[in-house]
Amino acid sequence: MRHDLVLASLLAGMAVAVLPGVLAFYLAAGPLVWLATGAAVAAVGMGVAYTADEREDGADGANGDTDGADGDADGPAPPTVNCPECGARAVADGSGCEYCGAALAE
Repeated sequence: MRHDLVLASLLAGMAVAVLPGVLAFYLAAGPLVWLATGAAVAAVGMGVAYTADEREDGADGANGDTDGADGDADGPAPPTVNCPECGARAVADGSGCEYCGAALAE
């Protein structure tokens, strides 16, 4: 069973069941409640935005690397070329393509 589809169906069903009540409440409550709700949502959004851990390189640091590299701390990845036989990306200074074994042009 796909749990993501079950969750999506459950959330959609809840939204259909709850949305008319929410709309009726806000229509009956009037503009002051709309403004208060908008101000509360804006305040929460600003709080989340100002307390979020922002990084300039776009990495979130979830896997522990802090150098912005793609997993290895040894430095930049070696240059790669396309294999002339299968088209796979392979290390340019390697002995051959790791997928089909074809020799790579130097």
